[in-house]
Amino acid sequence: MATSSVTFKSRKEHRKQIEFEKARKAGLASAEVDGDGNVINPHIPGYVTVALGLANQRNWKSAPNCTDKWYDRGATTFQADGYRNGAC
Repeated sequence: MATSSVTFKSRKEHRKQIEFEKARKAGLASAEVDGDGNVINPHIPGYVTVALGLANQRNWKSAPNCTDKWYDRGATTFQADGYRNGAC
């Protein structure tokens, strides 16, 4: 995505990629598509689009935890009747 890449690029390849990104920003070339099929905004910097945490942070509240289960709010649990050695 964008300008970040692991492999080495020659000067000519790098210049070609920069020109292609400028064309994307101008609207002359088609926009990039991410893994989910969503179009990536060409005006967002590359370091933001390749961030590792974005994919797993997108729907963090989509499935609430145990909202359909009821529990007895006033119920008391086990309470010790006497002192146990080593408790304090």
